[in-house]
Amino acid sequence: MNDFFKKYQSQINLPEITSVLSKNKKKYDLPQNKNLLNTLEELRKIETSSFNPTPQNNSTFDDETLKNIERIARNLSHWRKGPFVMGELLIDSEWRSNLKWERIKKSLPDLKNKTLLDIGCNNGYFMFEMLKQNPKSILGIDPVPYCEAQFNFLQHFCQAPNLFFEMLGIEEVKHFENIFDGILNMGIIYHHPNPIEQIKHCQKALKKDGFLLLESITIAGNESIALFPEDRYAKMRNVFFVPTASCMKNWLIKAKFKHVEIVFDELLTNEEQRVTSWSGGASLEDFLDPTNKNLTIEGHPAPRRAAVIAYK
Repeated sequence: MNDFFKKYQSQINLPEITSVLSKNKKKYDLPQNKNLLNTLEELRKIETSSFNPTPQNNSTFDDETLKNIERIARNLSHWRKGPFVMGELLIDSEWRSNLKWERIKKSLPDLKNKTLLDIGCNNGYFMFEMLKQNPKSILGIDPVPYCEAQFNFLQHFCQAPNLFFEMLGIEEVKHFENIFDGILNMGIIYHHPNPIEQIKHCQKALKKDGFLLLESITIAGNESIALFPEDRYAKMRNVFFVPTASCMKNWLIKAKFKHVEIVFDELLTNEEQRVTSWSGGASLEDFLDPTNKNLTIEGHPAPRRAAVIAYK
């Protein structure tokens, strides 16, 4: 049990959480994940002073050490979120998450001494950004092994005692009650069939007056509506509701949140999401109609991204 769970054990359904974690840890036994833990073991050979691995840090390493850092990082699967910097090494991820952070950070309240949750945190990019405001603690959850492995890689350099990562999903948020001053729920809600239920689980996990930052793929329009794709959306199978920003706002109002405000609502471009040598595979350009970039490959409206902030 980590220190976060020990502190809040009276407000967490620990038997359920422990059961899920036990099952999810077994994912490391799958062939595609077996190398992750062995790769992380190689980090022990790399000595470092602590620094935040987001850009514009002052870290320095000699050439040989940088080569080893890069080799280890590239062996930790594809990098979706970033960028990160170690000395002269740039981990140029598929998503330029710094652009999203610039859009949302001004809308967030002061995070100093706050207890925060990042749902679907991937490798923890936004956790490391929030860390700069000296929160009390940040819990990031994501049930994917390579995400935990990448977080542990980054934490080797950051060494922040108030950062915690657990292999849990959005489904486990209902097992937390009245703990968090703020929750980030970004890029998750369109993957689930019951958005209102998901929002209410976040509400339960928040303290009174705590904030929820909800971010999603969206479609254009002022009406409070959502696209419900028959099959795939931008080549993704597990997409249910793709709302307008107005629809997102009304979801939060229906769930009895207050002070609900749209933070941003913008077309997603390949300036923010693209293939790099660190990401591999396909990216936004491959998901759009090659003859009409205003449509997905299936003929749906091309993805926008929007964020809404609200308070319990």
